Amino acid sequence: MLAGDAVRRALEAVDERESVVRAWAHCDPDQAIAVARRVDESLQPGPLAGLVLGVKDVFDTADMPTAYGSAIYQGHVPSWDAAAVAMLRAAGAVCLGKTVTAELALVTPGPTTNPHRSTHTPGGSSSGSAAAVAAGMADIALGTQTAGSTIRPASYCGVFGFKPTYGTVSVAGLKLVAPSLDTVGWFARTVPELDAVRVVLTGRSPYVPLTEPPRLGWLRGDDIDRADPDSRAAIERAARVAVEHGADVIDIELPADIQSLSSKQALVQGYEAARSLTWERTHHPDLLSPPLRELLDWGANVQPAEYDGVRTGTVRARAGLARSFAGVDAVLTVAASGEAPADLNQTGTPRFNRLWTLLGVPAVNVPGLTGATGLPVGVQLVGCDDAAVLACAGWLGERVLPI
Repeated sequence: MLAGDAVRRALEAVDERESVVRAWAHCDPDQAIAVARRVDESLQPGPLAGLVLGVKDVFDTADMPTAYGSAIYQGHVPSWDAAAVAMLRAAGAVCLGKTVTAELALVTPGPTTNPHRSTHTPGGSSSGSAAAVAAGMADIALGTQTAGSTIRPASYCGVFGFKPTYGTVSVAGLKLVAPSLDTVGWFARTVPELDAVRVVLTGRSPYVPLTEPPRLGWLRGDDIDRADPDSRAAIERAARVAVEHGADVIDIELPADIQSLSSKQALVQGYEAARSLTWERTHHPDLLSPPLRELLDWGANVQPAEYDGVRTGTVRARAGLARSFAGVDAVLTVAASGEAPADLNQTGTPRFNRLWTLLGVPAVNVPGLTGATGLPVGVQLVGCDDAAVLACAGWLGERVLPI
């Protein structure tokens, strides 16, 4: 598709749906139309030409306001593009605008609603990006994940969402809150689009679509027990249908020392966020929401010995995880608690994503299933290799779930 046609299609969706979905913190149709014209006239338009991009408002942009979802930064326009934004633009993607984020990508949500039911949360903190893709207002959209901020909204909004291996995508120009956790993620409606973004952002080779059914692990344990019936049913159906289509699905159980780290991710996040956001916390506490002030005050009181203990345990766990996942292509587990909660004042629990973010492994939400009331419920694939996880997601998403 020509870039101009893609932009026109996206703007039609904006006109039709944005007044309710409220995915955009800043939207610039005129600029997008002009950029699309230049892309279409270029002799080398780039591998992402024809795709409309949304950018979570925690990435710096030189030509658009970047407020990080915070009243502190209203009207702030950086002098540069974040590395991820610059690479996607250079590859031909047309940026339509900045998408809504929770305040400083943490706890307090913005105004975005779920495109499938406006009384329900889209998830967060990458709420606007997931909603924009789900509503057809963008083809691809940048998000971030520090706990569950890509996978969870992807599940709630019914789109593919990908968190790559920690450190494989540059975070230059991203507003960091927990540097040992913060990971660039993104959303799309197809796995090939997800992978096209990965190739541009990492320089790595494209994934190879599977020609044979994969060998999948099915992670049992506390996460499944604590999920809502809708999410448990989604996992069970995905596993059952995968087997019916020829996949091997075997039970996987993590060692207790690895599983226990899930509850420790919040300690690392709070400790690092309190320090990364010291200026905001000490100079503008009145412009922070009460929940965010409370989180940062708690994090400031986390003892270094506690933090160091979790970090040391995480290093050991990464090696153990590779042994636990040996022999499977990817592991099937819970993406989110269930359907999106009917509460716009929260973004849902990241319980089911914390461990994978802490361990820095790739994760992808695969959409296609629904819960009892008809809202999307995704399933999550995790593993130790980005391309392998995406290949499994492509097989599961394209051949198994939409039946």
